[in-house]
Amino acid sequence: MTPRDLGYWGASRVFKGLSESHSINEITLEMPGNDATETEADLRRLPASRVQTAAFYEVKDLAAGAAVVLLTADDPRLVMESLNLQLRDALAWETQAVAGGFRTRVVLREETEPADVVDLLIRDHRRVDELLAKALRRINAADVAGARPLVAAFAAGLRRHIRVENELLAPMLPQPAGQDGTSHVAVMLREHDELLAQLAEIEASLAFDAAPEAWEVEPFVALLSGTLAKHEHREESNLFPHWAAALRQQPAPARPALLARVRAILEATET
Repeated sequence: MTPRDLGYWGASRVFKGLSESHSINEITLEMPGNDATETEADLRRLPASRVQTAAFYEVKDLAAGAAVVLLTADDPRLVMESLNLQLRDALAWETQAVAGGFRTRVVLREETEPADVVDLLIRDHRRVDELLAKALRRINAADVAGARPLVAAFAAGLRRHIRVENELLAPMLPQPAGQDGTSHVAVMLREHDELLAQLAEIEASLAFDAAPEAWEVEPFVALLSGTLAKHEHREESNLFPHWAAALRQQPAPARPALLARVRAILEATET
């Protein structure tokens, strides 16, 4: 059984039975201008069937500025890929072979430099997702006025993201097709139009001085959130692997320049 099967509480219950089986040490690292806590979990004595559950429990609440070191008897590559999938690409890690097994240092992905343009786009997906989620939570709490600046920040971020994909990347990168012959880029462009149309409805409802009732706007924000999640999944599954492969074939000097331009657009430092 995997952490995905167990869920949060299942993983917690199983971990209680594992606490006697491995050691956990907290170490404060001296870093210039920053105090970081590094937690070390020795999983080498655990049965292989329990390593992923224990590792999940260690990394699921990883905080900014912190790190978790996992010591495992076997190569943790598949375990880490599974955990990262479950946690929506939130993790970054480095693994080294050491005496008695492997040492894997895990940090939040957002604290590392993007590997390439596709990596940066995926991170931006998570950023705009969180803005919309916060806005929806405010609306569900009947705080429509508090949701307004979050919706505005989300709208600006979404439009910058779509600009990068539509105007910069789509014309220069491959346009792969699915098994039915439909272009993944064509699907992306159509879904971008749908997202912008749904966003315009929400912005119109919030444009008046008097805030609407929460029940009036909540269904539209919830619909946009669901549409966005499905769109991002299709992009990341169907299109981005092809784009990442094409980017790796670009001349080495061109890749940093493109990454810098995409970053500038997403961060609104290029108009």
